[in-house]
Amino acid sequence: MEYTIDSIKIDLQTVGFNESEELLAQVEKELRRVIRFRSDVVAADFYLREEGSNPTTNKVVRWRLGVPGNDLFAEGSGGSWAEGLRAASDKLRRQIVD
Repeated sequence: MEYTIDSIKIDLQTVGFNESEELLAQVEKELRRVIRFRSDVVAADFYLREEGSNPTTNKVVRWRLGVPGNDLFAEGSGGSWAEGLRAASDKLRRQIVD
């Protein structure tokens, strides 16, 4: 699914399930949380997949942030998509701030 938020091109890939309105809202919330620290973001690619059988870490989020120069990448996991997105956004924020 591709769409745009504040002139940022979003590509959301979900493997084995369809995205819900709640998931889209969580993606937008975490994206807005990250772009507060960097204003030149042009794209964000999200890849969401369930991996393994451990229910506390089987939701895996891979997130590429398109910025001028080298893109930023982070991966997070958790028991829910919100946890995985938050873990990945925390890693991206640390790459931007540090």
